[in-house]
Amino acid sequence: MRLICIGDTQKNTDGRPCRALSMAISEGNILLRMSGREGILSMLRDFSSDIVIIQQTQPDPYLVRMIRANRFDIPIIIIARNLIAIDTAEVISAGADDCVSITIEPVELLARIKAVVRRGRGYGTTSQIITIGRLTVKEDTQEVLLDNDPILLTHAEYEVVSLMARRRGSLLNKSVILSALYADGNRPASKTIDVMVCRIRQKMRKRGIIEPFKTSWGMGYRLNENAFLPLGAREKDNLDVPNYVTKESSLPITGD
Repeated sequence: MRLICIGDTQKNTDGRPCRALSMAISEGNILLRMSGREGILSMLRDFSSDIVIIQQTQPDPYLVRMIRANRFDIPIIIIARNLIAIDTAEVISAGADDCVSITIEPVELLARIKAVVRRGRGYGTTSQIITIGRLTVKEDTQEVLLDNDPILLTHAEYEVVSLMARRRGSLLNKSVILSALYADGNRPASKTIDVMVCRIRQKMRKRGIIEPFKTSWGMGYRLNENAFLPLGAREKDNLDVPNYVTKESSLPITGD
């Protein structure tokens, strides 16, 4: 699990999570990134994360509103030193998923973090399945299926497909994908992503998915949800569309 911790006040921006969060991170095998309030939007754009924790003296909805106004749907938990019911209600109304006291026990905080992340992914307590038309991603067994038939992928290729399915609709640059695949910071060259995307495309094309990903040159990749529409639906949508010949380029994305 990947977590961004934001210190929202001078007292909370010393580069350290609070005691409860530190212990929850160590117990939950969580990768932590720290950020001040000024850098949170660029942090969210550049790094793939599962949840944001905002450390505050008193619950304040400003950062929550800023994150939601920029259309990041990532789960948010507030950890505050002073909890007042009306302030807690305000941050939750602004879009926070939970608000807890800094005195919370680490075991409870870890459970709350995991529960909020599950809900944010649309999972119940046991289901970890993402379905997009003909595409199914089973995160519990790390399988990718087309028409309920598994595709043979490497672990890294699975992680790319899983990330794009979870972030469908979002354009992901190579830095985000590398951050998700290589959490320990020992990253290969960025062209590795181009190679993996090419291999995944080849495997999916053999199964009838012509263009599983859209490429924005110099920017990144996004999942092409229309490519996974059921066959009947796709044929209906394309009845009046001219049959243009497309040409694929294998040029890598430049820049990170």
